[in-house]
Amino acid sequence: MSKEKKEGSNLMGKKYKLVPPDGGWGYLVAVSAIISFSTTTAFAGCFGMMYDDFMNEVSLNSASVTLLLGIFCVAVAFAGFFTSALLNIMSMRMLAFISSVIFACGTLGTVIMTTPFMFFLTAGVFQGMGLGVMYNLSCTIVNEYFTEKRVLVMSFVQTATGVNAMVAPIFVKWSLETFGSKGTLLLIGGISLNNFVAVMLMQPVQWHMKKVPIEVNEKTELKNLLEIEENKEDRAETPILKLSDLSDLEGTTTKETLEKYFEIPEKKKSGIRKIIESMIDTSLIKTFLLSCTSVGPATCSTADGIYIVMVPQYLYSMGWSQENVAMAITLYGFGDLATRVLFTVVSKWMYKLGIQNIYVFGVAIAALSRIGMLWSNSTIVILIYFTLMGVAHCSIAVLMPLVVSDAVAPEKFTSAMGFLQLLFGVMSMAIGPVVGAIRDITNSYASAFYTLISLYGIVCVLWPIEMLIKRRKQRRKVDKEDYESSQLKKELK
Repeated sequence: MSKEKKEGSNLMGKKYKLVPPDGGWGYLVAVSAIISFSTTTAFAGCFGMMYDDFMNEVSLNSASVTLLLGIFCVAVAFAGFFTSALLNIMSMRMLAFISSVIFACGTLGTVIMTTPFMFFLTAGVFQGMGLGVMYNLSCTIVNEYFTEKRVLVMSFVQTATGVNAMVAPIFVKWSLETFGSKGTLLLIGGISLNNFVAVMLMQPVQWHMKKVPIEVNEKTELKNLLEIEENKEDRAETPILKLSDLSDLEGTTTKETLEKYFEIPEKKKSGIRKIIESMIDTSLIKTFLLSCTSVGPATCSTADGIYIVMVPQYLYSMGWSQENVAMAITLYGFGDLATRVLFTVVSKWMYKLGIQNIYVFGVAIAALSRIGMLWSNSTIVILIYFTLMGVAHCSIAVLMPLVVSDAVAPEKFTSAMGFLQLLFGVMSMAIGPVVGAIRDITNSYASAFYTLISLYGIVCVLWPIEMLIKRRKQRRKVDKEDYESSQLKKELK
């Protein structure tokens, strides 16, 4: 292939750029994401049904189950965090294959487990590691294949996963009655092997990129001229003089003047720092990790997970029957699924409204619906609030990858998702025990729920403030670039 073709131009001077396919093989990539999400997360709500016989057999208490969930969250967090570093030493498909093997070992290992240690190792460490990497990679490859249709495809993937999650309890109940506990675990382990099909479908996006012509005009050429020095790596250590400031240098030779107008090369980095930066993208620590686009989704996901685990016990303490509790959980799932379908239908307008705006709105619904549930004694009203909680859960779960993709550059998406997963794991380990302790000390579920609601409230207040500040900075930056462009145009003339 000639150099001209590599640069995206032909001999006639027409320029091209490579863009994601937004379709084609991307639809099979979406199928692979559905397979991955379904096999790794769809049976999470059936934990008690699947392992009830084993927990009774080895006499596992509630503290042991809580420990298992903590180990699982930590494994997910660290596996997701180091996914980007692992991609530096192996291809995406190879990493996906290894994580699928690890997850399959975890699911099939539960069939032969006989001790609590084996339970923690298989259902906690192995399944957590496999899920952490596969979730990150599945979100990454969908993000790479789609730009304009990203919301539509991600909503469809999450909708299909939600349907599978609703069918999973019915399937597990039938399997337990037909094959027993061990047979059910073996069957679910066999289902997890479908992850290898998902891996086969994860072809690199570079294989399917589209070449589209770009319209070249005066503004485009001027922008290229402004950015040409930034794109040349071989001149990274060469001082750059701003053309627009040449007139200011006449008659000046002071050190302060030279330092003002020349870019001073950065100092050489130490070996340890190079190793750290090769493993993690340190540039995301200030720009992403310490922002609401990272802390917000991690906080809300943590609060959402803790709440759904505790709320059945709260309903039982209110004297609800098992049928009413089951109805509440069903309506929660219905609200979740209905919102996923809605996101699929209105995907074209979601970017116009703003992904972060929709996310914050969903968090507000989460807070208000939980307050309404605590303030009501009517069963019907509480069931309505549970449906709204399902709507909020969908916003929190489905929009999280879209929030990340909207906040960082495509090449940094995997690292950003890893940071978010790590933050989620740390918060789960820290906030979960605190909320549980508040519940035990006060002997009140309401106090624990108000603590979780306060987390939603903090996000609802701080995130809009951050968005407002960023928009003002962006507006000032655009005004500055327009001014510099006009000045450079005058100098060139």
